[in-house]
Amino acid sequence: MGACIQQENDSSGERHEGIIVDIEKDTFGEIKYIVLSLPSVEDIDISGKSREELIGLAQENDGVFYHLSQEAYEELDLEIGKRIIGYYSAVGESNPPVLLTDKIEVISQ
Repeated sequence: MGACIQQENDSSGERHEGIIVDIEKDTFGEIKYIVLSLPSVEDIDISGKSREELIGLAQENDGVFYHLSQEAYEELDLEIGKRIIGYYSAVGESNPPVLLTDKIEVISQ
């Protein structure tokens, strides 16, 4: 077993900053929201793109998924275009990866 390594100034583990480009409500089992985030959209036109196209952009540009409970989603008032920081402790195996987050902060719209 490996030791858990954390950054000195952040007790929540690793962090990923990005802009929300897609949100999908998943009602299979308990209600969850699947949030797709890209690190930057400055040189990318996301308007009018399908979910599949946005996932492709995320695969090419270090994007990530977050799975959130309905409670967390509503508390954060997330919407497309908001910049967020997700603090995570594990990465799910998918492309783009799913970050298993302990905390998300909204930093701007």
